[in-house]
Amino acid sequence: MSLASEVIAERWTPLILREIVLFGARRFGDIQRGTGRISQSLLVQRLHTLEEAHVIERRPNPHGRGWEYHPTAAGTELAPVLEAFGEWAQHWVELRQEDCDPAYLMLTVQSLIDPARIPARPITVRFEFVQHPRIYWLVLDGPEPELCYNDPGRLIDLVVAVDEEVFGAVLIGRASFGGAVDDGAIRLEGSPDLIRAFPSWLWPSHFARYARPAPVRFAESVQRPRRTLTT
Repeated sequence: MSLASEVIAERWTPLILREIVLFGARRFGDIQRGTGRISQSLLVQRLHTLEEAHVIERRPNPHGRGWEYHPTAAGTELAPVLEAFGEWAQHWVELRQEDCDPAYLMLTVQSLIDPARIPARPITVRFEFVQHPRIYWLVLDGPEPELCYNDPGRLIDLVVAVDEEVFGAVLIGRASFGGAVDDGAIRLEGSPDLIRAFPSWLWPSHFARYARPAPVRFAESVQRPRRTLTT
């Protein structure tokens, strides 16, 4: 475990591997968006370390400039390890306010949008976070949703006001969208057809199937065994 940890347990590395191994991200920008808050320089460093360890390999982009990152056989073999990480977290780790940064939640929303389910006409959705007030815009007008941090100057078709902690729980499958609406933690304003359709635009989180309705607090639930030896 000590040897494995030197390769895969550095900060951000499991998330980078999640994007490449589980989610199929190949381009640098896609990996960075998926991890959320990692800096470009640190991502370069972590990718280089994984490449040197033969966990991933870098290949020329067949569609243009730049590189793609692919898992090697060693990287592919990590898939059940990464799945187990996510399953364990769903069962035992409490979702905290500091885990629900609005910018990161919006990157998650952007990644979960199913382009096949959104209306054919252009749609602009404004998201309003209420605990730490911030506003973001999601423009659905093309093959990929566009996340805007400044007002894009478009007509707003739908407003989604959310309590970020509850919204985070919804996105990872620990709470239902409908239940959050009933409780007032999510409020929608717009035409009735868009309000009804909006929840169906989001794919479920990859780890939602492991969620329990009421996760138990880690500190209260897990007795840490005594350390007897090092392997």
